[in-house]
Amino acid sequence: MSVIDDLKNQWNQANPVPASLPSYDPSALEELVRTRARQPINRAMQYFWGAFTLQIIVYALFSHVWIRFWGEPRIQWLCLAGLLLYLPFTVVLLKKFKRIARASPSSKQPSDSVQKRIQYQYLNLVSFYRFKKRYEYGLIPISTGLCIFLLFELYVPGGLEHYPTAAAVLYGLTLLSCGWAIHRENRNQFERPIDDLQQLLSEFNQ
Repeated sequence: MSVIDDLKNQWNQANPVPASLPSYDPSALEELVRTRARQPINRAMQYFWGAFTLQIIVYALFSHVWIRFWGEPRIQWLCLAGLLLYLPFTVVLLKKFKRIARASPSSKQPSDSVQKRIQYQYLNLVSFYRFKKRYEYGLIPISTGLCIFLLFELYVPGGLEHYPTAAAVLYGLTLLSCGWAIHRENRNQFERPIDDLQQLLSEFNQ
């Protein structure tokens, strides 16, 4: 008998193989899947509450200026344009995240499997992220220009016509800062959660 065979026998005697492998608990496995799915969804939901709060502030500011400068049609039309500019984004935001919240894997719905609810959340998150990226290409430059115009028109003597260079510099810096913030936001609260959900779904398929 070789030394290796002798070591194998000693190992088997010290660590006997059980007669049958232990069976897994389906409920425990399902709870583990729910926990894994809940983490990326929670990161995406943090964006929802932050974006929803920000839009309420935007609506409040435009409404305040619209009321305060009552009787000045140009200012009021610009405020109305700002309100209408954000309205489609708010509608889609509420619609998609309402669907994501309703399909939470934590809910006990016997009609839908955990995998089906995770897939539903994944598809809605991907759909909103695509819409977000396309819409922000127009939303951010236009809304930034609108806000800077109102800022100079209302609070800077002489208005935008007297300080075009300062307005252009401020516009460029604002776009750069917004682009950097949106890039980080997309990475942390959309791309990573989507990748995590996609990996979880691929494990289901395997």
